[in-house]
Amino acid sequence: MSKLYLVLVVILASLAPALVLSSLKPGTHMVVVGTTTINALAVSSSGGGAVVPIEVTLLSPGNGRVYVAGVPEAGEGFGPSAQVALYVASRLAGSPSANYTALIRVRGVEASVGGPSASGYIAAALFALMKGIPLKNDTAMTGIILPDGTIGWVGGVSDKVQAAAQNGIKYVLVPLGEQSEARGVTGVKVIPVATLQQAIYYLTGYNVTYIYNSSSLNTQIFNETSKYLYEQILSLYRNITGSSSNNYVNMSMISGLASEGQYYTAASLIFQGLYKYYSSQLNSGVVSSSALYREALDLAHKYDNYIKNITITSNNLGIIIGIYERIYQIYQEANSSSPDIALMYTRAITLPQWINAAQRLAYGRVINESSVQDMAETYLEYAYVMYSYVTTTYGSQLPMDLSNQLQQDFSLAQVLYSKGHYLASLAASLDTIALAENALDAPGASDLAPVVRQVALQNIYRAAACGSPNILPLSYIQFGDYYEDSDIVTALYMYQEASMYAAAIGDILCSAQKSYVIASPPQNVSMLTPPPPPVAAVLPHYINYITSIVLVIFTLVIILILLKK
Repeated sequence: MSKLYLVLVVILASLAPALVLSSLKPGTHMVVVGTTTINALAVSSSGGGAVVPIEVTLLSPGNGRVYVAGVPEAGEGFGPSAQVALYVASRLAGSPSANYTALIRVRGVEASVGGPSASGYIAAALFALMKGIPLKNDTAMTGIILPDGTIGWVGGVSDKVQAAAQNGIKYVLVPLGEQSEARGVTGVKVIPVATLQQAIYYLTGYNVTYIYNSSSLNTQIFNETSKYLYEQILSLYRNITGSSSNNYVNMSMISGLASEGQYYTAASLIFQGLYKYYSSQLNSGVVSSSALYREALDLAHKYDNYIKNITITSNNLGIIIGIYERIYQIYQEANSSSPDIALMYTRAITLPQWINAAQRLAYGRVINESSVQDMAETYLEYAYVMYSYVTTTYGSQLPMDLSNQLQQDFSLAQVLYSKGHYLASLAASLDTIALAENALDAPGASDLAPVVRQVALQNIYRAAACGSPNILPLSYIQFGDYYEDSDIVTALYMYQEASMYAAAIGDILCSAQKSYVIASPPQNVSMLTPPPPPVAAVLPHYINYITSIVLVIFTLVIILILLKK
């Protein structure tokens, strides 16, 4: 047995008792790629900041997992955030995460690392080990690594920077937008970073060259599909609203957006018009709220069962995830104490268009839903990390509606995963992460929006290189651009959604097995048609007709009475 192997055994033995590594192939020996120690910045339980050494070891070949020792000194969520750090670092290094196993040992015991707040630093350390480059000893970092590669905001920045200065550290990286928190701290230079690429540069001097670019992207399928969705929802809207179509949305503006090729934005605004229409119908008592509620729920169940028969491929993967997201929004509203019935019904009647688009694109590399189980599990774990971190950081300051939405999204992701609905669980987890990230980053939205948009495009290029047309991510980019001048926080959220979905889709497609089944384009597919308007929705025409007759009869009776007199 070699000395290296003995060292490895000692390292593994020092970790948590539950550590179990996947068995390697006969004749394969795991070797230590490298070990480094980072100066993680933490908040002390007694108040103030602290520098906590964390030892990061990278092994290969591996099983794609991260194992942590030193807990409970590390805050809750430390392990899952380190797992995401390995995914993001390997993605940026252009090497499958399955090639590695990472061992993280928290050596400090006097302070909590604050859950995911050291994960950006860990991601940079893992990347440095993969590339064989050293970390700078005079530089430290605090910031959350997000699954898309951006650096999220953290708490206690001022205390952490002060602790770094007291420990002789010359440079501290903090999330972009939080640099003002350290104003007044002397003896250290504070550098804002928004992405892992930037962090790596300041921590190592290595300039990351992203291996994917716009040449990988072909927008033909996106343009054709978004135009199809727009035309279908426009037809639905006109059939429902008739001559009052301009009452709920500016049709001239819609036409202008469509003429510019902004089909998804136009379709989304029409959706908002439909929502306003059914809200007015409910508020005026024209339609029955109980009838609309039942109809929306019945349609959701119908379409939920229907899409299980659609082949999931590299072309329609994003749309399938989007369909699940919309179906389970209906379920969430239905189970809430005060359901938004207009939203439920509008979602339900616009699902056929999405399902038809998914059927039209059911060709290309076939993806078994069970094959994404590992990815769904990782994103579920990180959804919990982000949900816990945001609710703990903001506490009672978090708006009640946002807190409830985060809790509902995460609970839904848990339930769906437990039932084996992995793609649906992934959609709920991505929504949880993006919503939590937006809550953290909203104060710095003006600075962060353009950065997140660029990161989203990089993730889109990667997914495109692995076979995705990126219909959902590109749609969110387009809608974010629409809001950029009027509502920067909403624009940031749309870019975050685009980036998260592109990262997840890329993770699924780029890590797929080398051998796979190819589905041919479907022939003679039976397309769904939108359901007819609810019976109550056409009552106003009959009521007006009957009212007119009654008025005429009443008038005639009055005339006859007057004539007799």
